[in-house]
Amino acid sequence: MAILASFVFSEWELVKACLSGDIAFYDFYLTSHPFTSTLWITFGFMVITFISCHIGKKNDFTLVDKLWPAISLSCTVNYILHGYLNGNISYRLLLILPFQAIWAYHLAELFARRGGYSGEDHRWAKVKASMNHDPVKLFFFSIFFVSIYQPLMLINNTMPECMLWEAGSSSLNFGDYAFLSLYIGLIGFEYLCDKYQQDYQVAKAKYKETGEMTSGYSQAQLERGFCTVGPFAYSRHPAFFTEQLIWVSLYFWGAYVSKKLINWTVIGPLVMVIFIVSSSRFTELISAERYPAYKQYRAHVRMLVPLPGKRWIEPKAD
Repeated sequence: MAILASFVFSEWELVKACLSGDIAFYDFYLTSHPFTSTLWITFGFMVITFISCHIGKKNDFTLVDKLWPAISLSCTVNYILHGYLNGNISYRLLLILPFQAIWAYHLAELFARRGGYSGEDHRWAKVKASMNHDPVKLFFFSIFFVSIYQPLMLINNTMPECMLWEAGSSSLNFGDYAFLSLYIGLIGFEYLCDKYQQDYQVAKAKYKETGEMTSGYSQAQLERGFCTVGPFAYSRHPAFFTEQLIWVSLYFWGAYVSKKLINWTVIGPLVMVIFIVSSSRFTELISAERYPAYKQYRAHVRMLVPLPGKRWIEPKAD
């Protein structure tokens, strides 16, 4: 605790020196911890997000959703740049970067396909309705949750990368390549989960519009309204669960490199897990209202973590 307090104090002294003009921003950037400059980047996102909530389309809370992949990616780039300018670039983060860029592109493309860049996520309508569209409540909600909590949560995700940054250009070993393989595999599996969901939604829309069946789906599956095939037979939110594992795997990679199983960057994955669980529960309230069979699905399949004996078995047709 004393070490953490000393670290925070020294970083704050650097921030004050930069703000007062005693040191140039470039010198501040080089001498401060990269997580400090990441906080500065995030502060910029906070301001932009708050402004977007209250100009143009009033109370549009979707900007963080739109910037989600970019915020995490910018943090990683910042760690790499900081190491490069200090002559100790992180080989591990360089290996991660292209795959994280693929991850970010996939999330942005998925969000675009769902109309996220042209409209508001349907869940926000529920949030606003729960507050009776009260302008005062929405104003404070836009400050504390949308503009402050969400961007902070996103940079918390990248906290474990601090340990990989500290390792710098130290030699890679078998453990590093094992963690890298796990990281890549999880990104690939998240893509697979999203593809199952997207293919199902396309097949469902086609059935509703034309009555035509898509190969691989039964009439009962399409009329049910939600995906129960592939990984969705074992987890109600397999992509959410995999997203958690991506960032948790980075934490354990950092713990492996630093030889500190429990370290301060554990805050990142813990906050992410709490957010994903809360978001999943909220999403399920909406699904339960929309789909009569969802209650039965919940009784057979775990929300996030797949467990033996808990899987969806398609009922036999009469």
